[in-house]
Amino acid sequence: MIAAFMAVGMMAQEKFSFVIQGSEDTYNQVRVINRTSLMDLRCRVVVLDDNDNILSVYGVYNLRGYDDADFNTERIRRGMKLGLQFPEGFDHEVLYSVEYRDYPFFDVVVIILYDKNSEFSPEF
Repeated sequence: MIAAFMAVGMMAQEKFSFVIQGSEDTYNQVRVINRTSLMDLRCRVVVLDDNDNILSVYGVYNLRGYDDADFNTERIRRGMKLGLQFPEGFDHEVLYSVEYRDYPFFDVVVIILYDKNSEFSPEF
């Protein structure tokens, strides 16, 4: 398993975006992991154009607690722009990281969510 820590950001609004930059040409899964204190967290991953307009919904993710993960298996290419949206009125400040993992049958984009005010930063 190869994991590359690629980006950390803060989400103070109801959405954030990033461009897939891993080493693979295509990935066949996007996984979201909840490392926040929030229970029953719901979000969706969308594919965006260069002007941040939504082209399609990649998947809806339901996270039930700390370290819970949800995934959607559908091909996505390096260079595509993804956005993560939270429900309207979402007011919890979140840090996130994006990793690219190579498993025997899956190349995975992993989005990990953290509380902004956690004891330890996700950055090294």
